[in-house]
Amino acid sequence: MGTTTSSLASEDKYPWLSSMLQTVDPLFPIGSYAHSYGLEEMVACGIVTTDEQLQSYLGSVVRLNLSQFELPYLRYTYTAQLDGHESDIARIDQEIGASLLSSEIRSASETQGKQRLQLLNKLWPCKEVELLEALRIRGEVMPHHLTAFAAERIHQKTPLNAALASWAYQAFAAPCSAALKIMRIGQEAAQRTLTRALVTLPELVEESLRVDQEWAGAFNPVIDIASARHEKAYARLFIS
Repeated sequence: MGTTTSSLASEDKYPWLSSMLQTVDPLFPIGSYAHSYGLEEMVACGIVTTDEQLQSYLGSVVRLNLSQFELPYLRYTYTAQLDGHESDIARIDQEIGASLLSSEIRSASETQGKQRLQLLNKLWPCKEVELLEALRIRGEVMPHHLTAFAAERIHQKTPLNAALASWAYQAFAAPCSAALKIMRIGQEAAQRTLTRALVTLPELVEESLRVDQEWAGAFNPVIDIASARHEKAYARLFIS
């Protein structure tokens, strides 16, 4: 009885939690499982071949992109959509696209953003989704994945920090999942690697909150070059 009462209390306190867990799960059909976000070519080039190197990749390349670009821009679009500023929403979505130099990574962001928006319109039709759809039809937004994710979390009344943490989680988890298919790494090693990365998550979110929009952006040539090479690769398991 006590457990049931406690669970109900948690549901009342965190009404956004169940939907957040649902939409960051690999079962949520937006195609995330088909992308390695540059990791496949990093493995092919011999840069990431062990669990230690995967750990270093998460702690350097992925963390830099999250702290200086993805999490700050998620915050910017979250705030703009919360306030209903259409011109800001459109400008930020366009800046996201312009910041993605690799055509593969940019295409992945566009595709997953559109797929998330379409699915949200079926699962939770709401004014936030309607606004993005109207902007999309007018050609003002794609929307990119960050933009659609922000609309979803706003509709579910997710606090900003929780939205940022959930995005960071999936950004760390995706390479670990992809690594199982393209590296000699077992599930336990992948989970150890992910656990070590997630320890830094609170600090990562706090760091991202200090990034002003005029300074946002990550100079990340390693992943850009890897993505460009992957686009022309003779054989590949992942789209990006």
